[in-house]
Amino acid sequence: MPVKWKTLPFTAIELSADTKFSTIDLNPYFNDKVTQIFKNKYLSPRPQSPTLQIPWQGIGNWCYPLTDANINDSGTRVKAGAENKIYLNNIPFATPSAMEANNILYTSQWDNYPHSATIPLSGKAEHAYLLMAGSTNHQQSQFTNAKIIVTYTDGTTDELPLINPSNWYPIEQDYMEDGYAFTTGAPKPYRLLLKTGEFTKTINKYSTIKGFSNRAIDGGAATVIEMNLNKAKELSSMKLETLANEVVVGIMSVTLVR
Repeated sequence: MPVKWKTLPFTAIELSADTKFSTIDLNPYFNDKVTQIFKNKYLSPRPQSPTLQIPWQGIGNWCYPLTDANINDSGTRVKAGAENKIYLNNIPFATPSAMEANNILYTSQWDNYPHSATIPLSGKAEHAYLLMAGSTNHQQSQFTNAKIIVTYTDGTTDELPLINPSNWYPIEQDYMEDGYAFTTGAPKPYRLLLKTGEFTKTINKYSTIKGFSNRAIDGGAATVIEMNLNKAKELSSMKLETLANEVVVGIMSVTLVR
């Protein structure tokens, strides 16, 4: 099957009140809190000579090596409530509400997290919605940062490359688009504002990270990633594999359209 890599518009499939959704329990696979991403020290592997490498906290540049970003998921956890779910229109995303609970499965080429992680699946589905969050930077632009690989029980696969800037967005900010030199070349995805728990395609107010970005998102934002599946085949697993250096890529929630 051809690779489907771009973020799809929400009109790609017909959703109705009768659409059957299945949320996947990721709690056994979560390995951190989404807010931890820039609180780590990413020390290996790193070159042993002077380079323009990303600062040890995973964000910044050579002029501002101590850059930090405020990632705050308090509103998302509150909205998840007792049901441990948030909703985009009628699409449910399972996510823990307890503040102390891990809520993301991170992968990275850095040794802090595994390079890849596999989630078992079963049954059939025609579509997947993934709530994802992580980092990327200008040095990782215009190529695949990570990929989602769905394997069926017959051994065949479908792959979705996550490419900066087409469909992979940095957690701490939004891309600047002018329609000319700066464009993602793909439809704008829904993003979850972690601090408020709101989904939106249009961010009306940005904050500033000194020396780094004027399009910062207060509290950070996850991204809704869409993927078409072969509804005639039985699902076996979903694998997240990070390929680019100096990035962290994570899954917060997976919802299947049955």
